[in-house]
Amino acid sequence: MKQKRIEGRWDCVFCGSKAIRARFAACPNCGKSRGVDTVFYLPDNIDDSVLTEEQAAKTTNNPDWLCEYCDSYNRADAKYCITCGASKDKSGDDYATLQNKFK
Repeated sequence: MKQKRIEGRWDCVFCGSKAIRARFAACPNCGKSRGVDTVFYLPDNIDDSVLTEEQAAKTTNNPDWLCEYCDSYNRADAKYCITCGASKDKSGDDYATLQNKFK
């Protein structure tokens, strides 16, 4: 059986919007960025969240990393921050290590 990649969701703590797709770093309703303590979860209807092969090819199994200069999340495979251009080597935290700090 072929594996399927499912996109997680997050909720905006600023405006209360629910089930925002994980690909969005900012809330599509209020524009506020998700914080470093954002908790991702799987949606109730998994079938609606299965990524196409094209979408899945744009993802990785590794956690996003947080730029220490501008606090932007970046894909795991990005070598430089998409917002400010800082090198990934200069940032130590990724989503997994940040979650452990907030437990």
